[in-house]
Amino acid sequence: MVGLVVALLLTAPAAADEPPLFRNPEVPLEARVADLVGRLTLEEKAALLNHRSGNPTRFGIRSDQWNQCLNGVKWDRPTTLFPACIALAATWDTALVHEVAGVLADEARAIYNGWHQDPNAPGEHKGLIYRAPVINIGRNPNWGRNHEAWGEDPRLTGAMAVAYVRGLNGDDPRYLKIAATLKHYAVNNVETDRTKLDAHVPVRALREYWLPHFRDAIVEGGAQSVMASYNALNGTPNNINHWLLTDVLKGEWHHQGFVVSDLGGVRTMVDGHSGGRMSVVDAVAQSVTAGCDFSDAEYEANIPAAVRAGKLSPERLDDALSRVLRVRFRLGEFDPPERVPYSRIPTSVIGSAAHRAVALRAAQRAVVLLTNRDKTLPLDRAALRSIAVIGPLADRVVLNGYNGRTGMTVSALAGLRDRLGPAVPVRHEPGCSVTGQAGSATQIDNEAGFAGGRSLKFDAAGPGEYIEFVVDVPQAGGYGVALRHKSFPSRGIYQLAIDGRPQGEPVDFYAAPGDWGQTATFGQVELTAGAHRLRFTVTGKRAAATGYSAHFDQIVLSGPRELRIEGEQARFATGGRDETEAIAAAVAAAKASDVAVVCVGTDAAVEQEGRDRAKLGLTGRQEELALAVIAANPRTVIVQMSAGPLTVPRLAAAAPALVQAWWAGEEGGHALADVLLGDVNPAGRLPHTVYADESQVPPRDEYDPARGFTYMYCRGEPLFAFGHGLSYTRFEYGNLRVEPGDSLSVLVDVRNAGVRAGDEVVQVYLKALDSRVPRPAQQLQGFARLALAPGETKTVTVAVPVARLAYWDEATHAFIVEPGRYEVRVGASSADIRVSMTTTLGTRP
Repeated sequence: MVGLVVALLLTAPAAADEPPLFRNPEVPLEARVADLVGRLTLEEKAALLNHRSGNPTRFGIRSDQWNQCLNGVKWDRPTTLFPACIALAATWDTALVHEVAGVLADEARAIYNGWHQDPNAPGEHKGLIYRAPVINIGRNPNWGRNHEAWGEDPRLTGAMAVAYVRGLNGDDPRYLKIAATLKHYAVNNVETDRTKLDAHVPVRALREYWLPHFRDAIVEGGAQSVMASYNALNGTPNNINHWLLTDVLKGEWHHQGFVVSDLGGVRTMVDGHSGGRMSVVDAVAQSVTAGCDFSDAEYEANIPAAVRAGKLSPERLDDALSRVLRVRFRLGEFDPPERVPYSRIPTSVIGSAAHRAVALRAAQRAVVLLTNRDKTLPLDRAALRSIAVIGPLADRVVLNGYNGRTGMTVSALAGLRDRLGPAVPVRHEPGCSVTGQAGSATQIDNEAGFAGGRSLKFDAAGPGEYIEFVVDVPQAGGYGVALRHKSFPSRGIYQLAIDGRPQGEPVDFYAAPGDWGQTATFGQVELTAGAHRLRFTVTGKRAAATGYSAHFDQIVLSGPRELRIEGEQARFATGGRDETEAIAAAVAAAKASDVAVVCVGTDAAVEQEGRDRAKLGLTGRQEELALAVIAANPRTVIVQMSAGPLTVPRLAAAAPALVQAWWAGEEGGHALADVLLGDVNPAGRLPHTVYADESQVPPRDEYDPARGFTYMYCRGEPLFAFGHGLSYTRFEYGNLRVEPGDSLSVLVDVRNAGVRAGDEVVQVYLKALDSRVPRPAQQLQGFARLALAPGETKTVTVAVPVARLAYWDEATHAFIVEPGRYEVRVGASSADIRVSMTTTLGTRP
């Protein structure tokens, strides 16, 4: 019937002065899509399938200029920075994740509204198709992108993905707020050689572990777009994997949206998987035919040739374009703004105080208390006379590649100073760097705003680090010294010294938003002819800055001869404070203070896209620093700021208190202070296993979790179990019962038996006792986070759909729910089961 209506509408005559049918919001969606597709030439269709095409059609339509919003909308102006997604997973709070995603969508929509209302609006003009969330499963603890994802468990990841996608979608029945893209489909969990990697996965593992969360985000969440990953799966690159992109995604799961390649996906076919043996036209034709609907410039350039050569059918091309346009119509792109409710979201919401409050609450709820011997925490604010905040991450806010520019950020040092006030002295010593490498990282950035389009970036990690340029002065005399640079939110404060003598005043390179072409002046100096050393040393940073970096675009010496030295072409060396001396200074600060807080962990030099972790322990001399401080002060709190798990058994055994604080976003420092001082009772729970030893982890090319990955199959006791997290209060469980049905209703009474209010995360695990096939030792099937006042009891109900208890039967190629006994385990973590019982499904075998 729908097809008949569409056909009648498309064949109905239209008056010459009437707008085209696709512009009429009263016409059904499918008829509008078909009308537009039918009006386009082959070249126009190809252009609209290039996600960055700047070539508009005859109707003024160009490709949506997609964007990123993983834990902050990517823009060239400050947006709200939330905790990394692995930290959001640690909240075990789907309502909060939905709220965070709603804020991200509001800011993304506001950016779009701003430049639609004013074509000359400042800032990048972004579209409404967003490449988030990343829902790859965290099977591999060494994976460099664990910060982008949601942990090691399909049920937890799926629940978080559904909440996040629904938050981005909005709740209007007709229009989307923005469109979510699920990344990276599928079995993408290794960065090394990712553009030519072939993941070999048993079919059962694929169906039971690697795909369920994608299905949840599509079927329950309503995700509009899915990104095909770079890797191959069982011999077939995912960009041309018809079974994955069409049979499963669009067939079994009824996905009505589109599939997009990862950036350069076609080129990975040509240059990576085929080793140059496949032409670009063939790669494009095979990708579209397999179900990859949307891609890069290769689509625009090669689709017409592929169609004319008979390598790509016009019908499949039209289906691909219809899928992309269907989403754009649902975004309201072709409708009058007054009909689209989200078009009224103002730019004033971007980075607003209300959004910052959500970022604070998210960071607070993500903190995981790992150990707390002798009630070291919370700290007694009234008795606290001084505190030392130590470590390479004590005064840094770690960012990732998929958040936007930041406004004011709060480090652990700044957060404690703010919360304690001037009455409590706060000492600070970095102690060491994150990686322990000699000198700091530098890179050459190519941006139009730089002199000559290039500049040298110095990525200092803390005070005392320096970059020293050697400048040859051809003629003696008096010279004015200036530095052309780029200001930015991650910039530090630097002091210049020439040949060992301080020159001028310290310069703060911070600004939000940043800008090119800034000039810092350092006064006049007498220079002899010959080589001179210009050393810029980090002395600190302002509280709002997220780091200590600087851009050295051009050094200018104005005198008898004007010299302009391009930073990227100059001779330079980097260095810093001797770490042995720095650790000794940190130990002295700890000894002189009532309490020491040591902030260690990882940053982008350790785990990031394109880079897997080389080890699971702390890098550099961080563990040495932490143990030295513990020896100096028995009231030491170790704070781990990392994304992936940290295997630190010596440190866990020695630390009076150990806290996992993640990469916590713009309000992370305040959130940490609130937990340490007892204003917030921690209730975060680990979304992954922390292995006790790296020998417990199978090789990274082993994709069957049953070989020892995750809490379901871990060999030996972990350092910290999946779901682990302590509280400042105690919870008691009782009266477990199970009510049968299509969903098992698991009910349990939980009582706060302590004297502090707090949240508990109730976790429900099931184990098949009579299975004919190997099954996990236990598997998470549901959870609930609830708040309880002291002495309060609540009944928690967790629904477990019976279908989730199925296993994949390779003989029938279908999921099967076995009859028989199932043990229902309820507790505070996978290793802390408080109550259990057995229930029976159907007739026992």
